[in-house]
Amino acid sequence: MRKLERNEAELYFKRLDPAQRKILLELKERLVRLAKADPELVISYQLPTIKVSGKNFLAFAAWKDFYSIYLLSGRLGKTIEAELSQGELDKSTLRFSWDEKVTNQTLNLIIKAKSAELEQNR
Repeated sequence: MRKLERNEAELYFKRLDPAQRKILLELKERLVRLAKADPELVISYQLPTIKVSGKNFLAFAAWKDFYSIYLLSGRLGKTIEAELSQGELDKSTLRFSWDEKVTNQTLNLIIKAKSAELEQNR
């Protein structure tokens, strides 16, 4: 299968199983709304990625047994791990089983920490 180009995020979702597609598209909508992100996704490192103020903010992806949210920061996982109440954290990746819906509480925790990190790096 060929690699996706930066502007082919929609193709990423079309390649998924319909049940996985539904879960990831719903996650995308919630992330965009809660993070006040740019509505258009890009493909970065072959992952659908949301942008905030023109900067890569968070990415996510479907896998066989789980789906993931990529924090795009090695330090961010350590910042939020004590407050996380769901998902499995591995450095800068949060994994969720397909039957586990990410709560708004978890998304808001991630978004708040990521926003603070980007603000600090300005």
